[in-house]
Amino acid sequence: MARIGKEDIFYTLLKEFSDELLEAAELYRDIVCGYPDTFSRIPQMKVMETECDERVKAIMGKLYTSFITPFEREDISDLTLALDDVIDCMNGVTKRLDLFNIQETRDEAPQLAELALLCVKEVHDLIYLLPNYKKEPRVLEIASKISNMEDEGGTVYEAALRRLFREEEKGKVTVAWLRLLDRMENTMHACDHVAAIVRSVVLKSA
Repeated sequence: MARIGKEDIFYTLLKEFSDELLEAAELYRDIVCGYPDTFSRIPQMKVMETECDERVKAIMGKLYTSFITPFEREDISDLTLALDDVIDCMNGVTKRLDLFNIQETRDEAPQLAELALLCVKEVHDLIYLLPNYKKEPRVLEIASKISNMEDEGGTVYEAALRRLFREEEKGKVTVAWLRLLDRMENTMHACDHVAAIVRSVVLKSA
């Protein structure tokens, strides 16, 4: 009977990170889509962001003490920080709902939050396929799918800005929503950055 090799610790740590990231994305979606009724849940996002920071520290600490890594050390570091950027962006959005004293949502916000969750689900699948990145064709397929979803998010973002500035004539446009929409779009971009790093790792091994 063939022995199944033990998974490299970095793959395990990255998978655990992606599990937490997916949970955070579900919370993010729920807060944004249910706002303002979900205002009381905003502090939960900060808790999750702090937990993700601890995962970054754990991976970086392990990277510092490891002689052998499954792929380039710089790529592991970049991938870890890129995953952290995703949770930072989501936390930034929910935090600003509070800081800017937002009283009601806009139509595009739930759309962007739903897209972000779908994107993070793909990121989660991507990280789980990473141990077999040299043989698994779905890695590049998912990376491309994430890029396409980011483009879709960009379309929603642009439509939101267009509507926001058209309302300026009516005195309704606010700097708060401009900054919120920017952060929401950045969440999608952060997911795409994760995909780009994984794509680079695959191409280096080709």
